[in-house]
Amino acid sequence: MHLIPQSWPHLHILVSVFPSVGLIFVLGFYMAALATKNEVIKRSCLILFGILALLAIPTYLSGVRSMDLFSQDPKVTQSVLNAHYYWGLGALAILVITGGYAVVELWRVGKPSDQALSILLGLAGLTLALMIVVDELGWEINHHELQRVYTPAEAATATPQAWSHVHMILNHFPTVGWVMALTFYVIALVANNDGLKRASLAVFVVLAIVGVPTYVTGAAAMWALTVPPMPGISKAVINAHRDMALWTLFGLGFTGVAAWIEIWRYRYISRFSNTSLYLVLAFAIITLGIMAETGHRGGQINHPEIRVATDVLPTDPTAGISPALELLINNVIWFVPWQTVHFFGFTMIFATVMFVVLRILGFWKAVPFAAVHRLLPIGVIAVVMNVFTGMLMMLADTYRYVVNDYTFAPKIAFIPIGATAVLYFSMSDRLWKLKGGEDAPLFAKAVAILVFVCWAGVIACGRLLPYL
Repeated sequence: MHLIPQSWPHLHILVSVFPSVGLIFVLGFYMAALATKNEVIKRSCLILFGILALLAIPTYLSGVRSMDLFSQDPKVTQSVLNAHYYWGLGALAILVITGGYAVVELWRVGKPSDQALSILLGLAGLTLALMIVVDELGWEINHHELQRVYTPAEAATATPQAWSHVHMILNHFPTVGWVMALTFYVIALVANNDGLKRASLAVFVVLAIVGVPTYVTGAAAMWALTVPPMPGISKAVINAHRDMALWTLFGLGFTGVAAWIEIWRYRYISRFSNTSLYLVLAFAIITLGIMAETGHRGGQINHPEIRVATDVLPTDPTAGISPALELLINNVIWFVPWQTVHFFGFTMIFATVMFVVLRILGFWKAVPFAAVHRLLPIGVIAVVMNVFTGMLMMLADTYRYVVNDYTFAPKIAFIPIGATAVLYFSMSDRLWKLKGGEDAPLFAKAVAILVFVCWAGVIACGRLLPYL
C-alpha cells in the first residue's frame, strides 16, 4: 500500500470518506453521550467534530485538483462534476461551521449548555444529510458500471449492479468506522472511562457484524463487474482484493468476538480486565492494517487514476486464496460437511434466541434475566461458526446465489439486523436488573420480537436457497 498518496485523486479518496462516514460515528457517540450524560464522551466528540472540520481543507483541495483531471475524461460529464462540487462545497461549509461551533463552545465555557449541544446536534445532522448527497454524486463520476445498460443477451446472465452499489456504501463503514472506534477506544483507555469503553467495544462488535454483508456484497459485486466483462476491469486484481478481504473478515471476527466477551463479562464482575482490553486493542490495530491494504487493493479495481508506474498488478485470474477455495469447496466431499456444520450452527442460534426472547416476552417470568444471559455465548459461538461455514459455501457457487436466488439478499439483510439487535441484550442496564417475577420493559420486548423475526427469516431464507 502507498502510505503517501501518489496523486490528488488518491488523496481525495483517502480523506473524503472521513467527513461523511466518520461523522456518522462521532454523531452516534455524541447522541450516546447526551443520553448517558457522560462528560468524557461529550468532550471527546466535540474535539473530533473539530478534527473532522479540519479535514474539510484537504478534502476540498484534493477534490478541486481531481476535477481538473476528470474534466479531461470524455466519460465524465461536466454537469456531474459541477453537481458534486457545489453540493460538496455546501456540505464542507456546514461541516466547518459545526466543528468550529463545537470547539468554540468547548473552549469558551468548558461545559457547553444543553441548548448549545442541541444546536450542535442539528448542525451535525444537516451536514450528514448533505454528505449523503455528495457521496452519491461522487460515485457517479468514476463508477460508470452503476449506469451500465445491458443488451437483451447480456441481461440474461448479468448480475444486478445493485450489489456493487450496496458494496460501495457498506465497505466504508468497517474501514472508516474502525478508525473512529479505535480513536474512541484509545481515549477510553487513557481516560479510564468505563462508559466509553463499553461504547467502543460495542461499536467493534457492530462493525464486525457489518463485515459479513460487506464481504458478501463484495463477492457479488465481482460477478457484476465481470459477467459480462467490463473494459478495464481485471478479475486478477479483484481476486487480490478478495484475498485481503478474507483476512479482514477474520480480523473483524477476532476483534468483535473478543470485544463482545468483555462486554458480557463486565455484566458479572462490574469491571473490565486490562488484559482483555489490551488484547482487543492489539486485534483492532492489526485488523486496521489489514483493512488498509484491502481498501487500497479495492481502489485499484476501478480507479486507474490512483495506480502508479511502480504498481505490479496481478494478471492471473486463477491465482490466490479465493479461487483455490472456490475450486475446493465445489467438491461435494468438502461441501456437505460444511453444510452440516452450518445447519447445526443455526440450531444453536435459534435455540439461544428462543430462550432469551421468551423470557423477555414473559413466558417464564420466574427466571431472572441474568440466568438466560449466561446462554448468549452459545449463540455467539454459533454465529461465528455459521459465518465461517457460510462464507465457504457461498464461495462454492456465489454466482447462482446472487443472480438466481431471491431469498439470498433478504437472508444477508436479516443477519446484521438480528445480530446487532442481540447486542442490546448485553448492553441494557434495565434488562440486566430484571429479577424473577418482573416484566421486561416494552422497548426490550420490541427488540426481542425483532430478533426473533430476523433469525427466523435467516433460517427460512437459507432453507429456501436450493429451491428458488
